[in-house]
Amino acid sequence: MVVPVASYRELLSATRRVLELQRRAVAEIAADSLGRVAALKADPADLPRLSGDEAYELAHAIDFSRADAVVAADGPKFVEFNVGAGVGAVLEFELERRIWQRIRQESGAAELTAPGLYEQIAALVKKTCAEIGIDPSVLLIGSLQDPAKTTRYFRTQIGFLAEYGVRARFADLRSLREEIASDPDMKKMLGIVQFAEREANNCGWDTSSLVSATRDGLFALPSQTARLVDSKKVLALLSEGLPWMSRKDHDLVRRFVPWTRIVRDRKVRWRGHTHEMSRVLLEERDNFVLKGASGYSSQEVFFGLSTPDSEWRSLVASAMESEYYVAQEVVVPVRRPLQALLDQDGTVETVVANPRISPFCVGGVATGCSMRFSPSEGIGPITRPYGAWPGVLLGAPS
Repeated sequence: MVVPVASYRELLSATRRVLELQRRAVAEIAADSLGRVAALKADPADLPRLSGDEAYELAHAIDFSRADAVVAADGPKFVEFNVGAGVGAVLEFELERRIWQRIRQESGAAELTAPGLYEQIAALVKKTCAEIGIDPSVLLIGSLQDPAKTTRYFRTQIGFLAEYGVRARFADLRSLREEIASDPDMKKMLGIVQFAEREANNCGWDTSSLVSATRDGLFALPSQTARLVDSKKVLALLSEGLPWMSRKDHDLVRRFVPWTRIVRDRKVRWRGHTHEMSRVLLEERDNFVLKGASGYSSQEVFFGLSTPDSEWRSLVASAMESEYYVAQEVVVPVRRPLQALLDQDGTVETVVANPRISPFCVGGVATGCSMRFSPSEGIGPITRPYGAWPGVLLGAPS
């Protein structure tokens, strides 16, 4: 998808600004990391690398993120932010971006506006390495137990980083301890963790080697506080409003963030009226989606419109008791006709789709935007397991 360059840049700017508000919301919620964990009721098991270095935790909490936005009649709305080095579609976006730019070059057309992700990742690596006094070299820490991550996946990233003067190598989570023991120079590399600890816990991966390495001196990005910024409760706090927010902050959130609240036994303001939270979620269920605060890959996401009545009632009751879920007003997408290239023989079909656009932010710089869309007319997650098609969103030539 190609959009006017002004709209593209506005989207990236809003991504950066809302993400920065989320980091500040986490910083302000308590005086230290343990207080923030308690305030957000986060699971300590998902935060094994949390350190006592508060400056490091906050400085590197938003090094890697991907927002997800639905385009409504009045513009894009951020329905969530995925924060951490394990955010998806990074490599896929970079490959597709390069493909489209090469097509434009070979056809003699002006290049589209599409900043490279790995150029910005390399800039972040160089900056961080300079700050800690090491050469610009990076250790990509991932797990080959993940079927979506092959050795080719990591080799491609290593090649991209080399283009920008960063030496990189891959270390598998299962052999990290042994590799560091046999090569002490690995401790002098900057680590980039490419999975979420909650994902690792759910999949049964042993992360003790990574925890040991960071405690023994390996400087790793992002900090564990990224998992707190990732909590959907943080976006809910911004949506409801926080005392330190300026008028400009409130205006930004109202424009780009849908109504989102932490579910608990209380009254809320929705569409100009005060409601008991449980009652409005039950009586207006078609207008809401429930999301687990730490869910990922569209897990723990339930739309009132498509969830059976008895299950919805049970979910609302459980959410009220646990205070783990957020309720978000469903963003109704504007469906647009898209010409989709379906296979190698050049077959093209026009579908009316509801695109989910996903701008990235690396080291505080918004850069690049993935996209996926579903030709389905239903309301629900826009992900590949649910039949969505991947793509990229680019800006028109500047």
